[in-house]
Amino acid sequence: MTFQETPDWERQLHLDINTVRALTGVLQYFMKMWPGSPARPAEEQEFVRELLKCMKRLELEYTFDCLEKKND
Repeated sequence: MTFQETPDWERQLHLDINTVRALTGVLQYFMKMWPGSPARPAEEQEFVRELLKCMKRLELEYTFDCLEKKND
């Protein structure tokens, strides 16, 4: 099983901050419980690691956006 890019297909996903935080928690739990390779493909762990980084960037962006609004 490999995760390959498909440049001809792309979609958007709209998430509120509570969903981002919940998904972050799920991904962190997944990483903690991941049985490792060869039980699961190594690419799966790397995919989840990158998705977790993305969720953390979204949380950080939300924090900065909210700080700007509070300071106005």
